[in-house]
Amino acid sequence: MRFCYFESMNAKMLLIALVFGLIGFGCETNSKPVEIQEFEVVKVRDPQIVKDSIAKVELDSTTSKYLKTFNLVDILEIDSSIQVDLRYATDNNFMGHVLYDTLSSLYLQSDVAERISACQSYLKEKHPRYSLLIYDGVRPLEVQREMWNALDTIPAAQRGKFVSNPSYGSVHNFGAAVDLTICDESGKPLDMGAGYDDFRDIAFPSKEWIFLKSGELTEEQYENRKLLREVMKSQGFRGIPSEWWHFNACSRNQAVVKYQKLVHESAAVSH
Repeated sequence: MRFCYFESMNAKMLLIALVFGLIGFGCETNSKPVEIQEFEVVKVRDPQIVKDSIAKVELDSTTSKYLKTFNLVDILEIDSSIQVDLRYATDNNFMGHVLYDTLSSLYLQSDVAERISACQSYLKEKHPRYSLLIYDGVRPLEVQREMWNALDTIPAAQRGKFVSNPSYGSVHNFGAAVDLTICDESGKPLDMGAGYDDFRDIAFPSKEWIFLKSGELTEEQYENRKLLREVMKSQGFRGIPSEWWHFNACSRNQAVVKYQKLVHESAAVSH
């Protein structure tokens, strides 16, 4: 019985070994390397955010079509090398909040935009690493009025140095004026001794000599302003006494004759 038991056990062990051997052999010969597939992680967005984004794109498109009826063009469609920081489409401005609800690109009259592009070429010839950086172009009259009213602590006679009286309109309202500076290759604006929309006297080109004499305006800052004026003058743009950044393509009277005034920024509001 003992012999038969061991014989039976050996037979069972041999059978088990044979079975596992066949399984192992099958795995080695028939199995394939496991392919690890990478799946894109899809983030679920708030449906309201998606809806708002679509609505904004549609609104921007409507505004763009509307502005083109005034012969206004996106400056980047004329010259994509120009830098744009449309301040009134953000809260980074002297008002501290967004003023352009649907105006998200910088528009100018088509002939004015061509002249700006020529100014960019002039600048690039002198300083290849520099670029024009534009803060504002066409400005709807309704926004002009909002700015004017916000500065009501300044007497009307003085207020016009910073914001044109909406009763008369601004060259900006016709898309024939620009607010701009010069930036380096990293997009950093050159030091002009005063920031954009700075209402202090040090921002006045007409008073530069006073601040140069006192040392509050350095020679470098003054030379940067002179370079900007030289670039703009090359295409017939004229500055104003109270803002180093503002340049007109023509006078207000010429703009009235030549262009249409933009009162509202979108067709939806204008009707």
